[in-house]
Amino acid sequence: MKKIIALLISLTLLLEGNAILAQSKIIRKTIRKVVTPQIAPVQPPKTTATSEVTETVPLPPPPPTFEVRLPQTNKGVFGWGLNTDLTGKLLLGSILLSARGDVIFSDPLKLGEKMGLAEDAVEYKVGLGVAMSDKLKTIPLFADMTLYLKEGSLFGLDPMVGAGLIFNLYGTGRVSGGLGGQFYVGILNDFGFADKTLITLGYGTYNVGGSLSDSGLQIAISQPLKL
Repeated sequence: MKKIIALLISLTLLLEGNAILAQSKIIRKTIRKVVTPQIAPVQPPKTTATSEVTETVPLPPPPPTFEVRLPQTNKGVFGWGLNTDLTGKLLLGSILLSARGDVIFSDPLKLGEKMGLAEDAVEYKVGLGVAMSDKLKTIPLFADMTLYLKEGSLFGLDPMVGAGLIFNLYGTGRVSGGLGGQFYVGILNDFGFADKTLITLGYGTYNVGGSLSDSGLQIAISQPLKL
């Protein structure tokens, strides 16, 4: 009897021990699940295809281009490159009206530069014109020399001086010959034309043959013109 009771007690204790062991395993699994965090897999970095990079990255700007422009020479109205001027003149002796057209030549000796002025300060003019008053009529040949002083040297204006000869080619009485002359001072002024206008004040004499003459103060306006 005592052996049977002891066997029952041993079986009971063994069953209880197995139950406790099973419960402890369940508890350890639960704790491991709760305590051990799940590590999410690291996503690989996104890569951009080579073709996409080429499309999105802007190309560098092209290198600057340089254009070489040669200086353009003004050939004039007709492309001849000829310097001329047109002049209207009033002689206050007997109200003689005169007009002339000149061809202008640069000074080959460059006398202006030798005098400390501009290289083209000296000019030569040769031209034809007409003149008439109540005393005479003439087709004169003009030959002048002009000297342009320093720009702005006369109260900000550009002064000049000039002198020349006046030869009668054909005049009153169908006469040729007769020598006169003129001298003048003037200023250049910009009236908005291509070149500055010359305004002069001086004294002039026209002779036709040896018998007719007209002299007096003269006012003249000249406009340079390149043909």
